[in-house]
Amino acid sequence: MTPPAKDDPTPQASPTGRRLVAGLLALLCATVLSAGAALTPDERGYGTHTQINDEPSCGYMARTGWPCPACGLTTSVSAMMHARVGLALRAQPFGVLLWAALAAATVGGAVEAVTGRAVVSRLRPRWWWLAVAVALLLAGWGIHAGLGAMSGRFPVGR
Repeated sequence: MTPPAKDDPTPQASPTGRRLVAGLLALLCATVLSAGAALTPDERGYGTHTQINDEPSCGYMARTGWPCPACGLTTSVSAMMHARVGLALRAQPFGVLLWAALAAATVGGAVEAVTGRAVVSRLRPRWWWLAVAVALLLAGWGIHAGLGAMSGRFPVGR
């Protein structure tokens, strides 16, 4: 690791601190993936989250008959953990990208935590990443709702 330039205002984390943060990131992401593996993906493409502590169904869908933007994400991640790519894409296409990002962060964080080699700490998050993620989430929502409308699944109860 090269020392920062004298005029570099960016504070540098200690190698131990970086490893700890990377390990926590890996643990968090692995926990989400493990939860997805423990759940059974709902064939409807939504509602898998109700298996977690008897969570209620989506209030947005109950009121409008249409899925909310996050609708299907739990189902999609769970389906990917069960190697059911078709269901995952139908449930919420953004969930497949989320699953891939979680898997990459799990592996990258674990590698950095164990070896000290900069993997996730090399990333420099930018605000536009959030804008792209929101745009992809909304695009996935549109695909989910559109396919549901064409197949007659949405609006629910109407």
